[in-house]
Amino acid sequence: MAQFCTACGTPVEEGLRFCSQCGAAIAAEEPTVANVNLEPSPEPGVTPAPAPTPAPPAAKSSSPILKIVIIVVLVFVLLGIAGIATCAYVAYRMKNKVTEQIKLDEDKKTIEIPTPGGTIKMGESSAETPTEIGGVPVYPGAKALSGGGHFSFGDKFQIGGQEFATDDSVDQVVAFYRDKYGKDLNEVQSEGHYRLSINSGTQQQPHIVTIDVAADADSGKTKVVMTHLGGKEAQ
Repeated sequence: MAQFCTACGTPVEEGLRFCSQCGAAIAAEEPTVANVNLEPSPEPGVTPAPAPTPAPPAAKSSSPILKIVIIVVLVFVLLGIAGIATCAYVAYRMKNKVTEQIKLDEDKKTIEIPTPGGTIKMGESSAETPTEIGGVPVYPGAKALSGGGHFSFGDKFQIGGQEFATDDSVDQVVAFYRDKYGKDLNEVQSEGHYRLSINSGTQQQPHIVTIDVAADADSGKTKVVMTHLGGKEAQ
């Protein structure tokens, strides 16, 4: 094989130790060693065993605790849905039942709601002037004004009120109730405004009628407001 000087690149004949051109030493070639397969040859008539195939990784099994938790959560969700549906049904039935029992009188503008403890009744007072409020007579000649109302809960609690107007003076109205009830009339006066009250009940079962009397500068009339707390009010 032809060689070349590593110093000047001049071709050098095989076997020379020095370059004929520049005198540089020529490196000797290292012998090439062929790769030798050192694996032993199989014996005649014997088939080599195939290499073992690696087993696939085992599938991870889900935790039994996780399964239990999921089941418990599903049970609670189902119970919650069932509870909501039950509450909605009960509320619907109660609404229908209450609606059926409520009595509404549009003419008298009253509403009645029956309960186990007694009937709840509320509404506006009649446009007609009543003769008495809670057993106490209305001042003669006084006319009922709008805005009256009443509320009652069976025979346990009743409250009502009505406003009236009269052409008579404040002193005339007060004198009427003084003559009617005498010492049973409680009277408080402040700057022309009188508050009269009659209590015909007991401490356990009060029956009180309050009468407020004052002059109305706008209308020039005397305003009388009667309120009742206690026994059943006459309408």
